Amino acid sequence: MFDPTHPIVTEDIEKILAEALPWEALAGQHVLVTGATGMLGGYLTLCLLRLGRMRLNGLRISLLVRDAARAQARFGDLLSGAGVDVVSGSLQSPPQLPAGMPDLIIHAASPASPRDYATHPVDVIRANAAGTMALLDAYARGGDSRFLFLGSAVYGSTENLGPVDEDSFGAVPTLDARNCYIESKRMAETLLESWRCQYGLDYRIGRIFHTFGPGLNLDDGRIFSDVLRAALARQPIVLTSDGLARRAFCYLADTVSAFFHLLLAGRPGLACNIGNPDNELTIREFASLASRLTDPPLPLHFAAPDLSAYTPARTSRGQPDITRIRALGWRPAVTAADALARTYRSFLP
Repeated sequence: MFDPTHPIVTEDIEKILAEALPWEALAGQHVLVTGATGMLGGYLTLCLLRLGRMRLNGLRISLLVRDAARAQARFGDLLSGAGVDVVSGSLQSPPQLPAGMPDLIIHAASPASPRDYATHPVDVIRANAAGTMALLDAYARGGDSRFLFLGSAVYGSTENLGPVDEDSFGAVPTLDARNCYIESKRMAETLLESWRCQYGLDYRIGRIFHTFGPGLNLDDGRIFSDVLRAALARQPIVLTSDGLARRAFCYLADTVSAFFHLLLAGRPGLACNIGNPDNELTIREFASLASRLTDPPLPLHFAAPDLSAYTPARTSRGQPDITRIRALGWRPAVTAADALARTYRSFLP
């Protein structure tokens, strides 16, 4: 169970808000967040709640959620008080908000599990492409709103390119079920640019590489979920590949800090990779780090994947070029080992 007041979480939020950014730009703003009960949206929401309580006058926060009870359970008393509305509704038919039209839309709602790509690809497309379109139609026609989109590494196959920058697009087969995620994220980006051209929208896009941290869904089938679930249960770590694919892992607080740099120090229309190239490891190396979270270390086992419920990644490398976001003053700080340790401890009392 995620605890928003856990010392690890509190330390993360305070560190993010200690960044030298023009936080006062959010004073008096009405911010709408989708996906607030997810891992990334949850940390973004915690930062906004803290800002509203401690530092910024007039900050209004609306959380658009499918299940208000789930949001209440996730954030508890942090939702109490003036300036926060939990609004039940659908991305496909965004409701009127009690606080009126938002000044800033943060779209963090999206299925992100490889299991979803195999079993619910239409739902993935609805959240990313159709959901973005509906939010823009409902709240961003006037040309005076901003939109922060939590994108993804949308590059497809980039095996021979080395570290990929924001202008290096790989091949993406359209007749591949896994690409419901990549293609719908790409479509969302094109929608944002189209809204800029036609309606003057100010948008920013953060393309997230493999991020994990407190609030992670331990059952979503991604490698960081699997290894942490095994460590917490003190069971062997099972890899369903040879473990040689490489991924650049980034700690959640670092990623959320990057989003605020993009929002508060970036320019309209900017898309930035967000990841930690210094944490590029093979899956086997990452699992080995996780195995040492317990004493004695956990054994590593290998097994075949269940392809009926899980779509494995096609690429063997995943390193971002983060020159663009570094130019805004952001630096990832947490090593993969520390990220694993902090996430592990966040699940403990």
